[in-house]
Amino acid sequence: MLSFEDLLHDHSAIFAAVRVIVQQIEDQAGPATLSASLNYLDSLLTPHLAIEDEQIYPLLLAGDDSGQRIMAEEAINAFASVATDWNAFVAAWEEPAIAADRAGFVAGLQALLDTLQRRVRAENEILYPMALRAAHIRLRAA
Repeated sequence: MLSFEDLLHDHSAIFAAVRVIVQQIEDQAGPATLSASLNYLDSLLTPHLAIEDEQIYPLLLAGDDSGQRIMAEEAINAFASVATDWNAFVAAWEEPAIAADRAGFVAGLQALLDTLQRRVRAENEILYPMALRAAHIRLRAA
């Protein structure tokens, strides 16, 4: 069973990788460096999003408490396209594309990171606590 602790650890690792790539952008790192960092971030983010979308969210939407179900539905719907948008972004921005349009890469990444940050806040403050209360996740790793 997933744990609140593990999910928060994932968020910390993801945002550590985000801080690295943002710093690299500020430091004018080359396309190869940015591509490698994007791939590393993807290796953390994609499986985490899949766990949430496939294991946690369906349980919240199927819950007995209609108030919690409505809150979960609103939060989930607000970020329904994050995984799809992220996958499309990663596929589009390989090293040659970054080299050809660095400004486009940076703008697209920033938009996705802003949305991701809002999703994480909703998860940490609303969705994970609801999942914990409903016993869909445990507090600590086993």
